[in-house]
Amino acid sequence: MKKKIMLSMLVVLTTAGMLSGCGNLGTADSKLVIWTNMSVEVDTIQQYADEWGEQNGYEVEVIHQSPSVQQFAQAVKSSSGPDAVVGIPNDQLADYVNAGLTVEVPQNLYTDSDFSDAAIQACYVDGKRYAAPLSVETTALFYNTDMVSEIPATWEELVEQAVDNGGVQFDATSIYYDLGFVRACGGYIFDYKDGAYDTSDIGLANEGSVEAYGFINDLCNQYNLLTADVTADIARSNFQNGKCAYYIGGPWDIDGFTSAGTPFAISEMPTFNGQPFVTPVGTQVSFVSNSSNNQEQAWNFIQYLIENGALGMYESGDRIPAKLADQQLDEIQSNEYTQAFIAQIQNGEPMPTVSEMGQLWTIHTNNIKSMWAGEQTPQEATDNMVTQLKEAIELMNSGK
Repeated sequence: MKKKIMLSMLVVLTTAGMLSGCGNLGTADSKLVIWTNMSVEVDTIQQYADEWGEQNGYEVEVIHQSPSVQQFAQAVKSSSGPDAVVGIPNDQLADYVNAGLTVEVPQNLYTDSDFSDAAIQACYVDGKRYAAPLSVETTALFYNTDMVSEIPATWEELVEQAVDNGGVQFDATSIYYDLGFVRACGGYIFDYKDGAYDTSDIGLANEGSVEAYGFINDLCNQYNLLTADVTADIARSNFQNGKCAYYIGGPWDIDGFTSAGTPFAISEMPTFNGQPFVTPVGTQVSFVSNSSNNQEQAWNFIQYLIENGALGMYESGDRIPAKLADQQLDEIQSNEYTQAFIAQIQNGEPMPTVSEMGQLWTIHTNNIKSMWAGEQTPQEATDNMVTQLKEAIELMNSGK
């Protein structure tokens, strides 16, 4: 009887050990596969992955990949598919969530208050937290230091100065650059409350938005500062070559201007309509596949990268950490360019983390061009924007 009991216990222990081993298996034999959209930082992420893997008995393979939702959905069916995605733009997150490809973030993985508000907002979809914030970026005001001696405090002053001295350029047909004008006047894209966007409540044609687009119309038709031909690339080139005094751009522009010898500095955005100028904050986020057999370990690696990788990511790719404490690192504090962007991030917010946002870009651009051409008033342009956006959303959702 005792031998049978001992044999039964041995079987149970052996089986438990096998099951435990299976629980630790990654994509194959304790391996994690991480996809990242970050091309410059791949080697840096791999270094942190190797450190974490050595400490936890895992092999981690980091692969640069910029997948579509369809590609990702197909890949996770494979035994060698990704366990997680690290460093993907937050405006893509909702598509993965809506396709049922993600899992919610473990409650204790990180504390929201440790990060900038915009970065946290970017990680929520329909009121639930599906991603972890890694780094943040936004736009700010670049100015030519040979042409500008005093930075204007308001957009109204900037325009007055720019008319007489060098001009200002940015792609004002894009909602990406126009968001601050809209928000300062009380407009919005989709109403946001309690961690979720109401895509049926569009605020692009309310009284404030019409006022904002009236100002944008004046930038073209009254002040002659902008035309429909001024794309982001053209604005960048003109500023780089000293053809305009002011330019709205991001951290991605710094190397080009420095290499070209452009005399420039960066400031947070002037106020508009007496309000802070809201700029879109892009957050690189990380999420875990719901098909992964190693969800806990994948989240643990993501946590490790957030807690240990801030300086390495900053040095390799100029990535501003989303974690507030890491923004106080000496290397980051000593960079005046980075400090300008960090200051601006405090007045920023993410573009709506909903799939419906993808319908707005072309609609917005076409209506601004039509307004500038004199075909529509600001009121007509904004009314058309909302009507067309609602129709596009309805058509999009009808195919689900």
